[in-house]
Amino acid sequence: MWRLGGLILCGSGIVLWGQTWYPVEGVEPFVHRIICPPEAPQTVIVCADSMPPVAEVWRSNIQFFGGHGFRVSTDSGKTFGQPRLSGFSVRDLLRLDAQTWLAAVVEYVTGGVVLSRDGGQTWLWTEDPRCRSHVVRIQVRPVREPVFYAAVVNTNQGYRVSRDTFATCMGDLTFPVQARDIAVMDTMVYLAADGYLASGVWRSPDSGQTWLKDSVGLENLRVWCVVPSRHQPGVILCGADSLLSETQSVGRGIYRSEDGGKTWRRVGAPGVRITAIAEHPLDPRYWVAAGDTTGVWVSGSYGTGWELHADGLPPGVPVRTVALPAWSTEEGVIAFAGLTGGGLYRSRPIRTSVPSLGHPGGEMSVCVPNRHELSIRYALREGDALCWELVDVLGRVIAQRSVEWQGAGEHVFRWSLPEELAPGWYALRVTTRSGRSGVAAFVVP
Repeated sequence: MWRLGGLILCGSGIVLWGQTWYPVEGVEPFVHRIICPPEAPQTVIVCADSMPPVAEVWRSNIQFFGGHGFRVSTDSGKTFGQPRLSGFSVRDLLRLDAQTWLAAVVEYVTGGVVLSRDGGQTWLWTEDPRCRSHVVRIQVRPVREPVFYAAVVNTNQGYRVSRDTFATCMGDLTFPVQARDIAVMDTMVYLAADGYLASGVWRSPDSGQTWLKDSVGLENLRVWCVVPSRHQPGVILCGADSLLSETQSVGRGIYRSEDGGKTWRRVGAPGVRITAIAEHPLDPRYWVAAGDTTGVWVSGSYGTGWELHADGLPPGVPVRTVALPAWSTEEGVIAFAGLTGGGLYRSRPIRTSVPSLGHPGGEMSVCVPNRHELSIRYALREGDALCWELVDVLGRVIAQRSVEWQGAGEHVFRWSLPEELAPGWYALRVTTRSGRSGVAAFVVP
């Protein structure tokens, strides 16, 4: 690489210093998924293929051939290792711990989930015979006996649940559905239905036993992705478009629900097909969304206001997926974007100009005097009863505390915890009886 004045000359072309986005070398051009594990901030995993899609129709997922599996970077995306799972198209990857990984794969007309017990080096099929549908998203509810969930396309049983890493799984819903995405938050499961048989966001309050859809505001829309906030209780975002025919659709934008998925309103990217959304693991202000050929949409206001940041991205090349690593946002948020035909891009720190609407619960800060205690400073606009929740990096509630009533104004609350905190990232959530909420993230060294 050579530097000349205000330019960077590299193997992929000339990049202006002032551009927001610049290409990252070392991965294949057709990117499906980018994984940035919060517990391993320097790790970036990219699932990508070398060949273009053969076809994309409303009844099927994108069909890729010549799969190159995935690549792993352990230096924050600067360099990537050799392909793993070569010969397969990897659609998603789930790290249960440093050694146990699951991957959703496609191999021609078959698909399914494969398992690694050596940190992604070698793999075995978990299901025999192989599933003839394509698994595109896998999630886990991390309880004592983990429950695994999958979103599946090319079938009318697009929801799967398993208790044995998909060696066996069930998909017999009472409604036919093809699913583009699935998300798990505590006992809630959210399913993004793509409109082939049933559209919208379906939600299950009992870990997938029964399903409800009160998606006021999402009528007749295909949903590509659904992301419940890990910081803001009851807040969910999704991306949608409308089907015009078997081969055409029109974008509809980013939608937000503040009541757990019952009602929705559009908050950004009107007229844009949104295929992926990501929330920052540490800073609840920042979200990013994959906006197809328009580029990447960014929110610095808790997902309530959005603006387009596309400077440096190749014009007309679809952005299919996005990711936010667990890095500092002191100088702005840094994101990754995966393109369909353009490879991987990384942003310089982005500062949004859309004003924040303010935190629903007022200002709040957290100090950790010792690992048994939190010192919380906060302000209430009016008197209310409070409920505090302490959440770890996996989304598990590890402590709760209720306060019957406090008046308006500034307060300091010293919370003696039932157990010593291990080093790592935590979020503190507060909800008032009247429905307001707030969140603050902190790290225990």
